[in-house]
Amino acid sequence: MRGASALQPLLDALPDANVRTFVVWEPVIWSDIAPPTSSVLALLRDPRAAQYWDAKRSLSRDIVRSVNQDPRRYGFDEPLHEGFVVWDVVAVFEPGVVWGQDLPVPAFYDGPVMYRVDRISQAVATAGRLQEAAP
Repeated sequence: MRGASALQPLLDALPDANVRTFVVWEPVIWSDIAPPTSSVLALLRDPRAAQYWDAKRSLSRDIVRSVNQDPRRYGFDEPLHEGFVVWDVVAVFEPGVVWGQDLPVPAFYDGPVMYRVDRISQAVATAGRLQEAAP
């Protein structure tokens, strides 16, 4: 929850930024037995944000699969261990990036979210400048 609530001030500070934010909730700890409640979803109220419940951790498994096919491509020295759960991280992609069979290489990837807000903000601003410079 802290990660999602940390994103709202970042989006508030970038009211005109052409960004889309996707928050994927998944069961990670023992209390994650159901989708987030309305009050939890309300922590991130920006209209540019969409929130999803991934009960089977499909996104996490897909990210791990992509990384493990070529760890160095994603900035890892070694593959992630079997059963690794991707959570409380942010990935920033440059404008126009399309997710095909594998996760595209993010321009920025880090976490935990609440401790990386300044770096996330910088990454989003950099991606926005790239979009402005595109023909």
